[in-house]
Amino acid sequence: MSTTATPILSVENLTFSFSKERQILKQVSFSIPKGSFTLLVGPNGSGKSLLLRVLKGLLQPSAGTIVLEGVDVTGHPKQRMQAIGLVFQDADTQIVGQTVEKDIRFGMENLNLPKEVQNTRLEETLSLMDLHPMRNQRPRTLSGGEKRRLSVAGVLVMDPKLLILDEPFANLDYRSVVSVLSTLLHLQQEGHTIVLVSHEVDKTLAHADQVLVLEHGTLAEEGSPESVLPRLTEHGIYLPSNPIIEELSWLKR
Repeated sequence: MSTTATPILSVENLTFSFSKERQILKQVSFSIPKGSFTLLVGPNGSGKSLLLRVLKGLLQPSAGTIVLEGVDVTGHPKQRMQAIGLVFQDADTQIVGQTVEKDIRFGMENLNLPKEVQNTRLEETLSLMDLHPMRNQRPRTLSGGEKRRLSVAGVLVMDPKLLILDEPFANLDYRSVVSVLSTLLHLQQEGHTIVLVSHEVDKTLAHADQVLVLEHGTLAEEGSPESVLPRLTEHGIYLPSNPIIEELSWLKR
């Protein structure tokens, strides 16, 4: 997919500071094409997780603009909260229901969505995330990969315009990584826009439409996987010896 597609999200000169002496994000600018798969990488402490929370609306930027589908939502964190879905690294923190179905319904019930809307979205999401067979199971009985899919389902059912995932492969075995990654690629095929934060570059680089590299709170690199790959180690990003950009490429759409 070309990164010249219409942007669903545009960020200009985004800055975040805890104090005048402690500036974390420094004039970060980038855009996310609609329907794209964007990989955000950077060494520990580069500001990735903080950037996600600012985009989501959990924190307000000190300066800069956030434009979503052509509308400036910088001063409207509630709009960003509704429009941007964020899946945290620890799936258990987002799972609150006593069964898979109840967990997926939780957010919709809080919004008081009509029952018929809830039922339609529930069935669609169960199918999309391949969770139908376990809809009545207790979440604690699920595997790591299934829990991750459930945490995505709970966000996806809220119909976000943009889906952001923070380290979705953390603590998963290879089989679960394949399951989660194939699910994300399927979601993209269905038209969803995905931003993925992951330090496991070898597993995700082949599937990205664009790569953003954050370092010391600034955007150090932006481009296609092929153009960014040779310089990743310069920015403190670990790569396996003999890195292969086509790792898991059989999943590629």
